[in-house]
Amino acid sequence: MSGTSTAERVRTPAGTDRPGRPAERSDAPGPWVVALAPLPVLVAALSMRPLVQGTAWWVSGVVFAAVLVAVVLAVRRRAPGVRFIALVATLVVGSCVAAVANDVPPLGWLDRQGALGEALAAIRLNPAPLPQSDAIRLIVTIAIGWVAGVSLFLAAIAPTVALAAVPALVVLIVPGVVTGEPASPVLVVLVGIAFLGLLWLSVRPVQRAFPAAVVGAIGLVVAVGLPVLVPINASWLSGVTGALQAPIQPGRPGTLLELGRDLRQPNELEVFRYRTADGQPEYLKLADLDEFGTGDWVPTVTDASDAETADQQQWAVGVNPRLASRGDLTIRISGLSSNYLPVPGGAVSVESQSTNLDLSQWRWMGDSNTVRSTGPVTQRGSTYQVFGASTWSGEYLDAIAASGILGRTDGRGFTAPSDAQLRTDLALPEDLPRDIRAAAQRVAGGLPNDYARARALEQWFRSDLFTYSETAPVEQGYDGDSMDVIDTFLRVRQGYCVHFASSMAVMARTLGIPSRIAVGYRASSDQTEDGEYTVSNRQLHSWPELYIRGAGWVSFEPTPSSDAAAQAGTESSATAAPAPSETPLPAPGETAPAEASPTPT
Repeated sequence: MSGTSTAERVRTPAGTDRPGRPAERSDAPGPWVVALAPLPVLVAALSMRPLVQGTAWWVSGVVFAAVLVAVVLAVRRRAPGVRFIALVATLVVGSCVAAVANDVPPLGWLDRQGALGEALAAIRLNPAPLPQSDAIRLIVTIAIGWVAGVSLFLAAIAPTVALAAVPALVVLIVPGVVTGEPASPVLVVLVGIAFLGLLWLSVRPVQRAFPAAVVGAIGLVVAVGLPVLVPINASWLSGVTGALQAPIQPGRPGTLLELGRDLRQPNELEVFRYRTADGQPEYLKLADLDEFGTGDWVPTVTDASDAETADQQQWAVGVNPRLASRGDLTIRISGLSSNYLPVPGGAVSVESQSTNLDLSQWRWMGDSNTVRSTGPVTQRGSTYQVFGASTWSGEYLDAIAASGILGRTDGRGFTAPSDAQLRTDLALPEDLPRDIRAAAQRVAGGLPNDYARARALEQWFRSDLFTYSETAPVEQGYDGDSMDVIDTFLRVRQGYCVHFASSMAVMARTLGIPSRIAVGYRASSDQTEDGEYTVSNRQLHSWPELYIRGAGWVSFEPTPSSDAAAQAGTESSATAAPAPSETPLPAPGETAPAEASPTPT
């Protein structure tokens, strides 16, 4: 009798021993397995925050994944083919619904002339983080949804639950490849917990689940360890290619920290050479850092899709042609790999003189008057001629300011920055240390105008109260450009250009003066017999630019003289700045004159 009972139990389909309940397929995934399958992907997607502005794309991706889970849960007892068809249909329909929700035609996410093409162009032309737009939000949302769909397929249809970690692994690796920074360890741990929870809830035998779990764990370790073991930084690049990577790269954080590391490199490497029309050395700028609202200096995210190509002339924004000194140069790259061209401040025109520099693939960067590529980097032998101008503090501006006419000099030929840009250049974090504001008020608060206050700050930093040191900030743990570092630097009073520039720029903002930090190269004194100036990584530099009404953007040099500065061949900008040439900057479409006025150093 017992044998009969056993046979009957064998013949009885699973799940039919309870009346009214449908039969459970032997290959049907558990409900919790289905519900948690996309979780590792959704957690890993948070690592994309450095790549895309805002969080609306992530919230939309979570909603998309939730819809997928609901559909698969509804059909999980059906045949695998039915589950697969339901999943794919939901992915397609969900993508169309997401398109409509973002004011895009239903199939716009597949149209290279529509939202898809717009998003791809933004990705190609812009550094991370990508600017917010309907197209970017839509494509990122759909990408998250489809990757979550792959996880659902692996966990609930294939079913190979252990491989559900692979999509999350891919998502974790992508930001590291783009920015050079590994994913947050916290996110990696959370992804690992979500994945292990998914494995635990699955109904796999131990002997089959264990090897797969090991594979998944190894994958997660690789996601964290690969960017650490193979850092794509300046030292690594110079060792592989013979070219030194510029400290500022699109989408890569920590520009000023990277600049400090380059300054401390034991090996001096030549990066480019240049010749000036007047024979005088120049400060050359790569880019500006102007956002400090979060407490760290970063460049403003701008969409290059609508920017003019660098083979077109532009109006210099915020440069007063009546006060600026002309800077016309011919530059030849010798060892620099950069997405930014070294140019004088207030550049208005660039002309390529080599076949390996296609200026149609480089764009003007709005208010900063700088030039950034849409993909290529500078190469050895790239040669170009650049025309521009810059305004430096000095005796000439001192005399203009003392005469009381500084505010009346911005007339014909002056293009002012937008009000929105100036608001950005005044933004400060709410929790800015009080000591920084107090120091600014103590040094310059009682002076009559912005230029006088700016000069007071500059001369204070250049006084005997401060000492130039590239090692003290590292040894004492306050290297960088954050507001806490600035607070410490103002007490210790030892640092290098990063600390002087960022401190002066922040203190200027507390006084109501718009400011930004220029990143580039000091003027050089190393000149060859034929008149070329050579520039090395040891001349990397940062300096503040302050917007003085009537004068436009004025460059200041708060970094005091030092042995390192002397080796770099720069003179103090606190010395007299010569009066600019009467010849104004060329307007777009005009040809720059052959002669250039002296450039302040």
